[in-house]
Amino acid sequence: MNFMTVENEKKNGRRISLETLLRGLALEMPSGAPGIEISGLTDDSREVIPGDLFAAIPGYKTDGRKYISEALSLGAVAVLTSPGIDLHSEIPIIITEDIRKNLAFIADRYFEEPSNKLTVAGITGTNGKTTTSYLLAGIFESAGWSWGKIGTIGYDIGSRNISSGNTTPGIINIQRYLAEMIKSGFSGCAMEVSSHALEQGRARGVRFSSATFTNLSQDHLDYHNDMESYFESKARLFNDIPLAVINIDDSYGVQLLKRASGSVITFGTGDNADFGYSCDEMNICGSLLEFRYDGLKKDFRFPLPGIFNHQNVAAAAATAVGLGLSLDEAVDGLRIARAVPGRLQPIVMGQPFAVFIDYAHTPDALEKLLTSLREFKPKKLHVVFGCGGDRDRKKRPMMGRIASVLGDHVYLTSDNPRTEDPGIIIEDTLKGMVDRKKCQVIEDRSMAIKTAISKISEGDVLVIAGKGHEDYQVVGTVKKYFSDIEVAESELRKSGYGNDGQ
Repeated sequence: MNFMTVENEKKNGRRISLETLLRGLALEMPSGAPGIEISGLTDDSREVIPGDLFAAIPGYKTDGRKYISEALSLGAVAVLTSPGIDLHSEIPIIITEDIRKNLAFIADRYFEEPSNKLTVAGITGTNGKTTTSYLLAGIFESAGWSWGKIGTIGYDIGSRNISSGNTTPGIINIQRYLAEMIKSGFSGCAMEVSSHALEQGRARGVRFSSATFTNLSQDHLDYHNDMESYFESKARLFNDIPLAVINIDDSYGVQLLKRASGSVITFGTGDNADFGYSCDEMNICGSLLEFRYDGLKKDFRFPLPGIFNHQNVAAAAATAVGLGLSLDEAVDGLRIARAVPGRLQPIVMGQPFAVFIDYAHTPDALEKLLTSLREFKPKKLHVVFGCGGDRDRKKRPMMGRIASVLGDHVYLTSDNPRTEDPGIIIEDTLKGMVDRKKCQVIEDRSMAIKTAISKISEGDVLVIAGKGHEDYQVVGTVKKYFSDIEVAESELRKSGYGNDGQ
């Protein structure tokens, strides 16, 4: 992967007068400001280079206004910020009551309105966003179009791949990355849009061609407080959208359907869905699926396992046909779908039992995951999982109950404890365990994985859930390198698998 420094990244930025950049906005221009030229945008004072407009945003964890002096010392030629500061400077300080709205407009204009030149498909929901976005981009690539991806695993923008700090980037970087996709020759982008991003207005300046709703279940209630607030955040993506693609097997999807404007395609397993789907058979190698759309029926074999993937497949296909592809083109792309990193990812090293890595970190995702693995008829189902710290505490006992009901052996461990005591997180999770005799508490995640592998037998299935593609563990405020995949592979190798071509 090609990681560029901030300075090098911005060297190719265009120059534009502040007057042109702010034209049409109800902002008071300080004296002498109109003629100033801007050659870059940033909302991070550490990334300021000479010629930048610095957006000092009062954030949810820190107040960007504290860093205005630092940004000016590094060469910022103008500042956009909110009321409430007393700062005297020769550099123009532009005050706005709605900084996020105005910054979204400014970033879109500075990067020359990139979402007008791309098909941008927004995908939101609690679970399935990443897989749906990968499948959708794969469908279009199979049909001959180059598509980028923005989401939890990273940002594939053509010229480079960027590790993602957030599922959805910030207001400025969204526009920057879309502009880079155009330079890379991309025609579209599959973008995961999180509830946090929608609540914080990060995607405000993007003109989405479509919005897809996968499902809604308990998550992020530490941020949204209740499910209705969580739903309202997701619903923002569907305001004035040209095409809404909605899962009506989900009760929140039914609610959303009543509010969607523009064209709508519903998908689901029932006859009332515009885009119907069903599964005729399923095994560890994939599923035989049927699509029903616009009077047509199509049977095909999908090569990735998991019941929960059927909903993701339908979401991607329904979005693709809504955006202009034929049902045949959608199916052709899905026949050759590649596994998504950390999503029911198999570790295959010649062992006589199955090992999977999965990102499931919500009650709904964990239940669907373990139900899918039960369909494979394992002799025993072993589960390694934990719950994250500084996040919704209510889901911990729910996940404990699900693991103890659907798993045969459960290894309860640490996930990303962040600033919480891992022991307290584990105790919260244990409260939901139906049968604690099934459960072994091993706080050290590496040791939990190694112990689970040492106890597994031929014909069993082990799933290591919660972190998926992540290659880190957050302990306190420190992000330490840690990979479930690498620990599992190393332990299997020590057990004699994967050597000599096995």
